[in-house]
Amino acid sequence: MGVPPFERQVLGELDNSPDMNTLFNVADIDGDGRTDVLVSGRNGRMAWFGNQGDGRPWVRHIIAEVRNQECGGLAVDLTGDGRLDVVNGGDWQSDEVAWWEDPGPAGGEWERRVIAATGHNQFHDEAVGDVTGDGVASLVFCNQGGATLYRIPLPADPRVSPWPGLEVIATGLREGTQPEEGLTIADIDLDGRNEIIAGTRWFKWSGAAWEESKFASGYITTMLAVGDIDGDGRPEIVLSEGDPLIYGKPEGGRLAWFDAGEDMRAPWEEHVLAEGLLDAHSLQLGDICGTGRLDILVGEIGLADMPSDRPPKLLVFENDGRGGFTRHVVDEGIGTHHARLVDLYGRGVLDIVSRPLHGPRKGTIFVWRNGRR
Repeated sequence: MGVPPFERQVLGELDNSPDMNTLFNVADIDGDGRTDVLVSGRNGRMAWFGNQGDGRPWVRHIIAEVRNQECGGLAVDLTGDGRLDVVNGGDWQSDEVAWWEDPGPAGGEWERRVIAATGHNQFHDEAVGDVTGDGVASLVFCNQGGATLYRIPLPADPRVSPWPGLEVIATGLREGTQPEEGLTIADIDLDGRNEIIAGTRWFKWSGAAWEESKFASGYITTMLAVGDIDGDGRPEIVLSEGDPLIYGKPEGGRLAWFDAGEDMRAPWEEHVLAEGLLDAHSLQLGDICGTGRLDILVGEIGLADMPSDRPPKLLVFENDGRGGFTRHVVDEGIGTHHARLVDLYGRGVLDIVSRPLHGPRKGTIFVWRNGRR
């Protein structure tokens, strides 16, 4: 079917100058069945943009004034009241992971509470799920300053601060000199229990200890996604290098997918799809082309001083269903960071929503509206 046309539109503005916006995600914050957009500055304001429906202006709601917020973050109902709260970690100046409680329809500022203070700064990624097989959900997060992976069970009363039961899963998580990034929870060995995939490693709870396996090497500052992309009924792992230019790889970054062999604990087979990407800090899987297969969305950050002859690109890799991909340029000239694939308007197609990390339009949130009919 090919890649559909996408029309770039402005969703809204959250100007936290001179700082950049960091946290970016999507969720149905107000419970009306439409997907909203969550954004926070490193310093300044955290906000959500309410989706009023196709063709209607988005409405900005301020959550709180914030300091030292890192990228990542998620929306999850911690209190059991049916409303989504916000979880995010601090940046290189903060050793705290915290959450903000949704005040509900009455509105007002969301109260912030500390989940954990680890003594090490910067938390790039968080995820929630049952990773121990006991039916209890945990918050899992990466601490780049300590190159450490943590988990903490969600408490019955999340308003206690800090949360009890903080556990170190693994330390020394570095690829070369760079702390690992990228985190998700999925059942990659298909035994009915979730594993944690963090950077270039995956972790499994044996019932007595955490078992660590390394599936890839040589990838830094990774974004990652999991899904069956070659149609064999087993999940594969997709990696893109999110910040290689920033962290000392002037040749740019790679995009690749990894396929497990008979021994899942051995390194997985690497399939490189692209090289020289300008910090591909957006990575999502979804049926973009309407074929029933998982395509790959990749977006480049670019840099604030990037020359005009090499603008950042938004790319779709169209899946042939057998592990082969065709590269298409969706748009160029607008950098993306943590772009999300989501059916924003209930039309049964995937739109793209994101914003630049750098440059004069870093306060603007964009939608790339899917034109597939």
